[in-house]
Amino acid sequence: MNFACVEYGKDEGVGNNLFNYSWARIHSENMGFKLKHSGISDLNILPTNEDKECSINLTKSQNFLQDFNLYKNHIEQIKSWDIWNPITDVNSKDLVIHLRAGNRFVARNAKYSPTANDFEKIFKDIDFDRLHIVTNMKKTTKWNLDDIKELKKKLKLKGGDGVTAEMYQRKDYPFLTDEEALDYTNSQIECFNNYDPIWINGNVYDDFNYLRSFKKILFPRSTLSWWAAITGVANEVYVYGPWAPHKKMTSGWLGNTDYKGWTSWGK
Repeated sequence: MNFACVEYGKDEGVGNNLFNYSWARIHSENMGFKLKHSGISDLNILPTNEDKECSINLTKSQNFLQDFNLYKNHIEQIKSWDIWNPITDVNSKDLVIHLRAGNRFVARNAKYSPTANDFEKIFKDIDFDRLHIVTNMKKTTKWNLDDIKELKKKLKLKGGDGVTAEMYQRKDYPFLTDEEALDYTNSQIECFNNYDPIWINGNVYDDFNYLRSFKKILFPRSTLSWWAAITGVANEVYVYGPWAPHKKMTSGWLGNTDYKGWTSWGK
């Protein structure tokens, strides 16, 4: 048996690791190789333990991997893998969104992310009964300046969102001012709470599978959400078009994903 290998990037998030894993597994299977990898523990994807030399290394950069065209012809193959938790309770009437907080609320990422007005506009175009929000945000009522300062402190101590604590501690790290971050955060919370949402905040495994169980899913820039939409039951997907406007865009950029049932929003 020939082995292909993939190595996950240091401090990369779960969604990015899924790009590495999926690209490598697609090509190892199509070549008749067995994939050797270190697993993705947050999703209960177990590592391979064979002590074998690799015939080929299929590790690629995220700039290469995050091209939706690479997976367009392999969706059914991906969905057939036994690593995905079976979905038994499908929600077809409600809308679920994935809201990453963390540095998206207190750093310059907020300037490249959808505003409350952007969400209001797209909500009006979607027919849904109830709004569900999957988020890593702990407080879902109005924030104050102490909440913002506490979040920044936590990021500097422990890191998060695919960024190390050392990066957050740099003097040139692009944090928003406390006042800017507070305004942005509270505008989002006020917008969502107008819809009397169901807030979901669990571990990565449970949150990922919760997202996968909805027919209607909307998300800003989030690779984890992108994979939830690919591997779940969704047939109505709203992907944030600008995705990462501060980076070089390509025709295959994830915000342009044109799979059946997918719509770009926020452009």
